[in-house]
Amino acid sequence: MIAKLLAYWTNHIICHIPFYAIRHAWYRHVVGVRLGRDASVLMGCFWYFYRPFGRNPQPMIVGDHTIINRRCTLDGRGGLRIGNNVSLSPEVMLITSNHLKDAPDFGVEDKPIVIEDHAWVGSRATILPGVTIGKGAVVAAGAVVTKDVPAYAVVGGVPAKVIGERARDLRYDLSFQPWFE
Repeated sequence: MIAKLLAYWTNHIICHIPFYAIRHAWYRHVVGVRLGRDASVLMGCFWYFYRPFGRNPQPMIVGDHTIINRRCTLDGRGGLRIGNNVSLSPEVMLITSNHLKDAPDFGVEDKPIVIEDHAWVGSRATILPGVTIGKGAVVAAGAVVTKDVPAYAVVGGVPAKVIGERARDLRYDLSFQPWFE
């Protein structure tokens, strides 16, 4: 009951507070997310988690200088590891839990998502359970990623397929923390 109440507060009250310090403190200490240095989780993000206070079965990690834009869905139930200098555009969905379609009890299976350093996920893309997005990869807006994405690949479509390649000499550090976001 307490976990459900904390999830409600997280997703309907805390995520709309326009101050990083308050939201990030809640995400760290109540949700149990390990937020890296200068990471930014903007307003309106929705978190799924099984147990609060860092007792989720799998860790939820957001790396240094990573930007999680507005209204993203972050499912940490199966484990979520987002690297350094990753950019998640608005309304990205990271889904780590999936119902088993043939299970008589409609059971659930959790698989982690890993997004490696310098990856960029476009608006409204969906990453499904068990997927790894390789270093420097780009996921086009609206793509549905069902399989691992190689490093520096550009993928798009439903389901996502390789449509190009990205430069390999990426050196940027993301830092985006507007006052009221």
